[in-house]
Amino acid sequence: MRTIFLILIFFFIFGQKFAYSDPKIIKKISDTKNFAFDFEQFINDKKETGNCIISFDNKMICKYDESGKIIVSNGKILLIRNKNSNFANTYKTENTYFKYILNKEFLISKIEGNVVKKEKNFLLSINDKNNQLNIFFDKNNHLIKGWETIDLYGNKVRSNIVVKNINQKLPENIFNLNLYN
Repeated sequence: MRTIFLILIFFFIFGQKFAYSDPKIIKKISDTKNFAFDFEQFINDKKETGNCIISFDNKMICKYDESGKIIVSNGKILLIRNKNSNFANTYKTENTYFKYILNKEFLISKIEGNVVKKEKNFLLSINDKNNQLNIFFDKNNHLIKGWETIDLYGNKVRSNIVVKNINQKLPENIFNLNLYN
């Protein structure tokens, strides 16, 4: 009985020290409606760059520099169109890992009690069904600075981002899939 009690105390102290809620991250996300950023994406050893806008109402648009690929979510459907393709691939946003990043309330609920302080950033790990997503937050400004996951093809994908604008006025039709299909 004494051993079990000591183990419980150890896990309580260990868990409190390394996993917690960071109110500054929660406040930053709560105050953010949308943000624009530049990214570097690494899929295995291949690097791609571009820019994105994420709106916390489950919407996003990303444009890749060299490949010309476009990814757009209107909140329900995620469209991926390659520059040289005559058709776009579409997926339900809820079936992709973007559903975690694009939903403010979900992110906040996961941050509460689950953030781990690392040497250079904060880490939030989300494990849900078949998806594993690690989201990194900057220690200084508490903004999202990237994420890491496994794509549909089993490739490790890491995206590093640099936020350029927060809460900018967006054109009404920027997330209209018909513009990109």
